[in-house]
Amino acid sequence: MPVRHHLQTLDNRVRGRLALVTGASGGIGEGCARALASEGCDVVIHYSTSKVGRHSSFPCHRKRAFKLGADADGERAEVVASDLRTQYPDQVFATVAANLADRGSARGLVPNVLGQPEISSKHKAISILVANAANGRRIRDVGEIGEDDWDEMMEVNSRSQFVVSKACIEGMRAQSWGRIILIGSIASRGGGINGCHYAASKGALSSMGMNLATLLAPEGITVNVVLRFATRLVLSLELTLSATCLQIQPGMMVPSGMVPTPKGSSWEEGCDMERLRAEDPGLAIATMVPVRRPGNPAEVGNAVNM
Repeated sequence: MPVRHHLQTLDNRVRGRLALVTGASGGIGEGCARALASEGCDVVIHYSTSKVGRHSSFPCHRKRAFKLGADADGERAEVVASDLRTQYPDQVFATVAANLADRGSARGLVPNVLGQPEISSKHKAISILVANAANGRRIRDVGEIGEDDWDEMMEVNSRSQFVVSKACIEGMRAQSWGRIILIGSIASRGGGINGCHYAASKGALSSMGMNLATLLAPEGITVNVVLRFATRLVLSLELTLSATCLQIQPGMMVPSGMVPTPKGSSWEEGCDMERLRAEDPGLAIATMVPVRRPGNPAEVGNAVNM
């Protein structure tokens, strides 16, 4: 029997959902955590238990000490959580520690979040993941980049992001809803002020995001990659509305007048597309969109507002 697909309904409601923001004790991560809190999310604020150079498992970094260590990160994370609890007393804000350079610690991050009593009593899944944590230690000259530098950058910026995303996807699939935001870098396109090891790690992250966006969109899970330069976000790759384009597609909005409103709400896999285009052009267009629905103007507004 042919598989029948259905148009998805628009559901971008985040109020009451659980968000995990990695690297959220300051900077971009903290900004994302505060923004999600203002939208009504319960937020888990991740911080690192190890600074490169103090407790790194990579030999070349063990003697390169940072002034601020894991204790300071934990203190800052708790300050953020405490501040949010005061502002939004009806929501849940928790902190969680994990060293993403350590594979066991990275694997345990999501289970540790969902194992916290205040979280498990209210949530069964992480609905929103903002993967912001990264190793950004700058070595510009390729001649000064060692193999250990390369390995650690790929471990933290690429492999751990895969591990954490995969762990979150399991719960997102169970509820047919999820949002994954990967914080990349303009370095993934050859720019920026860091070295080739950093560029490669962020390039891998961006490619993973594009692949997952197409794979997961039909299941109600969207994946977006945000490219940043220094501390300013400069480009958002909207991967939910088109399988091939890396920009938001305003023309794919029904109210824009360029896409007719679908008459039907489902179609069979392998159906006669020429006939469908003739009988229901709006539905025919929707079959080509990964999220299986036309876009909504509010989604463009959200991106512009960002």
